[in-house]
Amino acid sequence: MQVPSKYNKLLTAGAVAVVALGISSQAAAFPVFTVDPNGAFGNTGGNHPGAFQADFITGNSSTLVTLNANQTTAAGSGWVNFSAFVDNGSNVLANVSGLNSDWQMWAQFTYTLSLTSGTYGTTNSIYNVTSLHADFWVDPSIATATSFTSATNAGGAASVTHGADSFIVATADLFQGVANINALGGTGFNSTNDFNLLNPAGTNLFTSPDPFYNVQFNEFNNTQQGAFINLAGGYITINQTTGGVDFNQVPEPATLALLGIGLLGIGASKRRKA
Repeated sequence: MQVPSKYNKLLTAGAVAVVALGISSQAAAFPVFTVDPNGAFGNTGGNHPGAFQADFITGNSSTLVTLNANQTTAAGSGWVNFSAFVDNGSNVLANVSGLNSDWQMWAQFTYTLSLTSGTYGTTNSIYNVTSLHADFWVDPSIATATSFTSATNAGGAASVTHGADSFIVATADLFQGVANINALGGTGFNSTNDFNLLNPAGTNLFTSPDPFYNVQFNEFNNTQQGAFINLAGGYITINQTTGGVDFNQVPEPATLALLGIGLLGIGASKRRKA
């Protein structure tokens, strides 16, 4: 997944400035963040674990894609049920995170697609994601657990039945994305999104860094057994989908401007010496 194109020049400028200033760099790991269920939920639904760190969130997903009659565009809706936090490649244990033992977290999303290559609704077809909105929810009370209904091969929608204490902690909206039906009939979905923690609902849960990452990346994929394509009925059911979410933060323009000034200063100094 890539940073949105409108930021490419900014990131390139930052990289040049870092090299010019003599700062060494290595391949970037997933950015680390801190989650504090106890700080966010208190005693709602019982005791919750304290703060822990992670750099990735994994989950499973279900979606129903409705094919439009023009055979060039489609619309999808569904959910992602997050199953584990990950830190440096290892799952954060449930007794540390409390996820799905003390509290739940999921996202509900809608999106639209536009065909860019191949034959609509068939294998080897590729699509641009033209819009996406996601709401990230939590439920601090397993006693009234939130439940998830998968999309059906008869065209039934993927839906969520909310627990009594559930609320939204963040939203995400599209920068850019791609989707495909591969040669074997499996599906893939990758997007880069603007990410916004709600205050205080989200900032009490995702406590570090502050301000939190403002770019969210997600990828979800499945095999051919998880996708049911019904062109006559005008829909695709996508289940048994696994994937995850990580974050990044685009450098602020002011920060890059300071680096640029430093770079200009180095150039001017070299010209004087010459």
